Amino acid sequence: MRASSTFQAYLDVQAKFHHYSWHNSLLIMMQRPDSSRVAGFQTWKKLGRFVRKGEHGIMIFAPCPFHREAKNESGESESVDGIFFKAVHVFDVSQTDGKDLPDLDCPIVDSDASLFLNSLERVAGKRGISVKFEALKGKGFGYATDKGASIVIDNTHPTGQQAKTFAHELAHCALHFGKTEDATLLTRNIAELEAESIAYVVCRHFELDTTVRSSAYIALWQGDAKSLRASLERIASTARAIIDDVESLEAVAERMVA
Repeated sequence: MRASSTFQAYLDVQAKFHHYSWHNSLLIMMQRPDSSRVAGFQTWKKLGRFVRKGEHGIMIFAPCPFHREAKNESGESESVDGIFFKAVHVFDVSQTDGKDLPDLDCPIVDSDASLFLNSLERVAGKRGISVKFEALKGKGFGYATDKGASIVIDNTHPTGQQAKTFAHELAHCALHFGKTEDATLLTRNIAELEAESIAYVVCRHFELDTTVRSSAYIALWQGDAKSLRASLERIASTARAIIDDVESLEAVAERMVA
């Protein structure tokens, strides 16, 4: 099954619609495998686009949470929370006409930060994290894997971008691989907001300007004061730890030179 073209097609769809359940990703693939961006009829209207007459929707299942009061065996009233699913229809952007969809450009950090990058690599080593630099060929700037024990960085970009990505992935390794109970409760949006905020703090501390890219990236993940409020302490403490680790390496290097 893993080797089949059908399963590969499913994985391609899952990659496009990572916020959908695997059940709905499978339904999208079965009905319209060339889909790229899907949304409901009303959502497209809010975006200034309209589903063309005669288009057939893609059926998926939408969760419908409910809350009600019920009496238990003792006759006392208690709250009951649950969820059911109903069939709804979404449409791919290719089935719509109207305003162009907004696009958000996250520019590359085009600067030299080879010394800072080297320091981050040494910090990773001290933390028991293996590091690999290689060309990722369209798979992003880098990623953390092996439950936070490995980091892979695309080395085809300027060292400034590599360092920014490295700090971002170090944050993921520190916070988002189930090392604490809270880590399992985070949504992907919050995890990305935390990692990019930490990367921004660390890079700014060491005078690597990532303002344009980081602000665009945080906007992409729907960052605002409300969603970040609960993460402020985690962001501060994790950024502080990375900064301290880098500065301790620099202090050692200065003593060796002296």
